[in-house]
Amino acid sequence: MGIELRPQRAPHQTGAGDGRSGTAWFRGQSAAPPALGVLLDLRAHSDEASIQLLSQAAGTALSELTGHPLDCAVSVASPGKAALASGTSSAAVGLAQSDHINGDGPVSHALAGHLAFVVNSYSPDPRWPDSWRSLNEAGYRSLLSVPLHVHTGSMAALTFLARLDNVFTPSVVVAAAAFGRLAASSYLSALELRTAQATAEQLQAAMQGRTSIDVACGVIMGQNRCSYEDALHILAQASSHRNVKARVVAESMLRELPGGAPSTHFED
Repeated sequence: MGIELRPQRAPHQTGAGDGRSGTAWFRGQSAAPPALGVLLDLRAHSDEASIQLLSQAAGTALSELTGHPLDCAVSVASPGKAALASGTSSAAVGLAQSDHINGDGPVSHALAGHLAFVVNSYSPDPRWPDSWRSLNEAGYRSLLSVPLHVHTGSMAALTFLARLDNVFTPSVVVAAAAFGRLAASSYLSALELRTAQATAEQLQAAMQGRTSIDVACGVIMGQNRCSYEDALHILAQASSHRNVKARVVAESMLRELPGGAPSTHFED
């Protein structure tokens, strides 16, 4: 599944990566940014797959902006759910997960809603003086972690890691924060789409099951010259006797008809 920019359908719009709003940008601003209201295409079958796409898109965007190869990790923390993490390398994911578990580093700071960065490994931030040790052990020299406000009750962090010092200049930090706003909107859009698709699939399954029951009741009515209510009662008794759902009894009965079960079709 490719990563692309697609038009945003939600009313909220974002602008170019100038620090005030966030879509995408290009190194040196030599090319025009995408049109207002674009989203990253993070559509996937699961949250894990969506954040993997996000980490790839973010890593590519910031690498192009800085001119240096960067690793990226995405962390998502939701109440009552296991934390999710994915990234462009196992080292980046491991560092982000360790920070989240310990709860006392820049990634945890970003998950609490605050921008966090370690400019270089030789000048530790007083808020997390031991962060340089974790960076060095993972093979990195500097870090930038951006909070993502994805939805109520949940937080996410987009963490960029460089193997050089002083990569995350003030302009890069501003651009990363703008990208973070775009990333949050994109992830939320993908989550809402996945929820809507699941609801539609459940509704379609329920409609198909109900149709099987109605058709089976029609057959029973014809065979027994009874009302719909009486036919439904007969089907319910068979369901109780076999200890299976009425839909299963109905589908089994229809398959035994001379012409087989009539097909049902619902338009998406």
